[in-house]
Amino acid sequence: MHTTASKAAASVERPQRARKGGASPLVATLVVVSLLALVLVAALWMQRQQFLAAGREVATRLDNLNATLAQTRSDTRQALSLAQQQSDKVAALESTLQETQSQYTALQQAWQDFNDNVSDDVLINDVERLLTIADQQLRLGGSVSNAIVAMETAQSRLARAARPRYASLQQTINGDLDRLRAVKTIDVPVQAGRIERLVNLVGKAPLLVPDTATASGAAPAAPASPDSTPAPAAAPPDVPADAAWWQRWRAEIASWPGRAGSALTRELGDLVRVQRVDEPAALLLSTEQAEQLRATLRQRLLTVQLALLMRQPAIWKSELDTITRTLDTYYDRRSPDTLAALGLTRELSQLQIATPMPDLSDSLGAIAALRADGAGTVKGRD
Repeated sequence: MHTTASKAAASVERPQRARKGGASPLVATLVVVSLLALVLVAALWMQRQQFLAAGREVATRLDNLNATLAQTRSDTRQALSLAQQQSDKVAALESTLQETQSQYTALQQAWQDFNDNVSDDVLINDVERLLTIADQQLRLGGSVSNAIVAMETAQSRLARAARPRYASLQQTINGDLDRLRAVKTIDVPVQAGRIERLVNLVGKAPLLVPDTATASGAAPAAPASPDSTPAPAAAPPDVPADAAWWQRWRAEIASWPGRAGSALTRELGDLVRVQRVDEPAALLLSTEQAEQLRATLRQRLLTVQLALLMRQPAIWKSELDTITRTLDTYYDRRSPDTLAALGLTRELSQLQIATPMPDLSDSLGAIAALRADGAGTVKGRD
């Protein structure tokens, strides 16, 4: 009985297992299909998002390109406008240049015609006037440079005329010009600067008797530093370094008289000074007289400057000699300022301010000869 029941139960379980084994592949297939569909949907959604982002980026780039293109077009129009304006200005300048060149050519031709057609009397008058100006510059002002300018102007006037009749006059003017260029002139500004330096030295150099200028110009002595201590006196040479204290004290006391004598000599040397003075009155100057002496020297130096400008060697030499004697007599020759003033005064006194000036008699004589020749020709025609 039990066996029969077992068999019946086994026969019932087999169909159920067969039904379960047939449903499992279908479920797996459905699951796989669902997953694939989900993946496909997700991929399509991501692709769509990427496409939209790419589209937005392309649109942004197109907008930027359009804006850049518009700005470039605006800049191009402005550049074309500026180029057109510059071209108009260049054209106007070229037109003005052509007009100026034509006017210059016309003026040059008119000047050449004037030089060619000018009369001999007018040309001779112009050249004579220029030579007279040059002669006056040499005689009155002693200015070689101004005379050279006037004679070069006369020379160019004759050269533009290009007339063979005046060849000898041109040669004569060239000779006078060569002599003027060979003249050694004095550099007046440099010498005036040296005189100004001498004025300063005279004002601050010390006299034999101290005055207000020396007192105000003297620098105060530097105070001793509080940290500085007097150097210890050296031990006597006859006392060894390792000697007993009472031996060192005895040697110290024995050296006191010598030190006292040295200090007294030094102090008296500062109070008493021996100096040779050629003029005793130089030591008796009062403060007012010292100021008057310095003022007198400054006035003499002004006279020296005027003598330099007016080319007066006698006054130049006389005033500088007087200044030298005053410095030797009343000033302290031990001072560097006094020595510098004396040296500068002697150097200036040796300077020759009146250089010999060549005259223009040859050129003026050639002008007079041409005038006489022209007057004789006119009389012969009459």
